[in-house]
Amino acid sequence: MPSPATHLRAPLLWLLFPFMAGLTAARLWPASRGSLLPLALIAAVLSALAIWLAGRTRRPGQAVWALCLGAAVSLGGFVLLHFREPQLHQWETSPPREITLTLRVDQLYPGAPQSRSISGVGKIVATGENDRDLIGRRVYFSALRKISVPPQRSGRYLMRGILEPLPREPAEASFNDFLENLGIRQKLTRVRIISETAPPGWFRQWCNRTETRLEKILAHGLARHPEVSSLYLAMLLGEKAVLSPDQQNAFMRSGTFHIFSISGLHVGVIAIALHSVLRLLQVPRRTTVGLSLAILWLYLEVTGINSPAVRSFLMIAFLLGSQVFRLPGNALAALAAAALLTLLLDPMQLFSAGFQMSYTIVTALVIMGVPLTEKILAHWHPFSALPQVNWRWYHRRINWCGRWLLSACTAGWVAFLASVPSGIGYFQLFSPGSLIANLVIIPLSSLAIIGGALALLTGLAGVLSLSALFNSSAAVTIIIMDWLAQHGTRLPGVYFAAHFTRSWLAPVSVMAMTGLMLAGLGGRWSRRYGGYWPPVGLLALILIFGVKWG
Repeated sequence: MPSPATHLRAPLLWLLFPFMAGLTAARLWPASRGSLLPLALIAAVLSALAIWLAGRTRRPGQAVWALCLGAAVSLGGFVLLHFREPQLHQWETSPPREITLTLRVDQLYPGAPQSRSISGVGKIVATGENDRDLIGRRVYFSALRKISVPPQRSGRYLMRGILEPLPREPAEASFNDFLENLGIRQKLTRVRIISETAPPGWFRQWCNRTETRLEKILAHGLARHPEVSSLYLAMLLGEKAVLSPDQQNAFMRSGTFHIFSISGLHVGVIAIALHSVLRLLQVPRRTTVGLSLAILWLYLEVTGINSPAVRSFLMIAFLLGSQVFRLPGNALAALAAAALLTLLLDPMQLFSAGFQMSYTIVTALVIMGVPLTEKILAHWHPFSALPQVNWRWYHRRINWCGRWLLSACTAGWVAFLASVPSGIGYFQLFSPGSLIANLVIIPLSSLAIIGGALALLTGLAGVLSLSALFNSSAAVTIIIMDWLAQHGTRLPGVYFAAHFTRSWLAPVSVMAMTGLMLAGLGGRWSRRYGGYWPPVGLLALILIFGVKWG
């Protein structure tokens, strides 16, 4: 009987792929405001035609239905991005100038304690009479810490600084390139935050106070170990700025820097921990899911909710929701639903490195990693001459360890195949050492995250002695991780500097790898279509003909 992993169904892919194509077209080609309404009307007509054709069973009708649906959704994505980002193709040519404006802070980038500046992203809500055209635009700002009012997320602040345009063609993998992919075209530098015109709402203020309290709980008992404490805070609260340059380089080159982003690993581990605790307390299943998601969302809000965390939360929410309400669903369907909702909320995420890497890697694990793991485990038969009823405890332990190791190695290999094009394109690094590094670092970091979660729970309950105990156990794990990363990256062959010979090769390689894996799933990974080897061959071609080393 074929594996269920090769029978994944995700009907929303019929909407997701054309929608992504429409967003990409909007990113490449500008459109006038006057043409958006006619395009929206054409999309509506095509949608109505697709609905009318949906009930037809003849093959010509199905082909026309698919064509109408794809065209309608693509046009919808094209119109949506131009509507949401009206300055997408408008570039400032005016020279840098001093300006006074009111900015609503949407996101703050935490800086190191000794940093002289505070930076973040916000939306202009008020300006002088001569700069009314700037209202509604998003800008990056960098404020001088000593002469500024400390900003808070969601607050509004009167600022004075130098407004200057970003380079029209920023260097690849640079911070300006990151800002451009967010739709930001200007930055405000040498800023002085004069006053707070409107404070954050009560909920945001509560989140800020709670984050400060969580920091104190996690630091309890670790005052004599600042390096360990910095890694600990970075892992649990996402404060990557507290890492030293050596730590950042070590984890980046080993391909394990993702453990410091509040993303899939953190959300998944904490979700499993919450779900397990509530089920042990015999809370009903639907109530368990509701409470787990509510507590998880509060954690994301407190830690300064970011895009990777939201993407992971949506994936888990859709997957748990389909199980609880007994709806037909699977990991690929939940992934497609989360991606579509994410892009509807923020279309510019499609062009960010985080979105592309997270979804391509998770998709690869679902459509290739699961069936490949099942195939490999089908050949794992230790002690086959001995009936299982006669197994001793060490037989079962060896069997479990072998299955775990094979599963972890397979998942690491598939994630490596999917992540190499993005790693070279966005970080200019090829890290073959990540195959082994992730195999070791991810389990250790999961233990540290679990220890941190228990420390937070006991600390919030007022049992600081237990909190210190969990902090100490997590600290031991972190010391091992740091030592392995720092010394492991010094070994030859762990990482290489690399970049694509053409900038367009990065997104094309990502799409080609994902498309080839989807084709493999469609062919049920049969030997007729090459089995599991085509992605390996594609990666070899990319590295040989598309990459420049050094």
